[in-house]
Amino acid sequence: MNWLELHQQPQLLKQRLYRLIDGLGEPHRQLDNHYPSLEAALEDAISWLEHGADNPTDQSVGVEVATASGDWRTLRTPVPLLCAINR
Repeated sequence: MNWLELHQQPQLLKQRLYRLIDGLGEPHRQLDNHYPSLEAALEDAISWLEHGADNPTDQSVGVEVATASGDWRTLRTPVPLLCAINR
C-alpha cells in the first residue's frame, strides 16, 4: 500500500493497519494482507506457522504499521515466532 492508495481511501487513514514482513524485511509472501490489529496479524502468522512453513526466510516474521503518510513503519523486527508444537 502506498501514499496514493491510502489517500484514495481516506477511511483507511482513520484506523491503524498492520502487515507482516518476512526475514528480509519485505512484505511476507504468504501472509501479505492488511490487519486491523497487531494481535490479528500475529494470530494469523502463528496459525500459518503451525501448519508448516518450510522456507527459513518465511519463518521469521515481523510487523509493520501504516503511517498517515502511507509509508510503513516497523513495529517488530523479523524474528522466528515461537509456536506450540502439534503432537
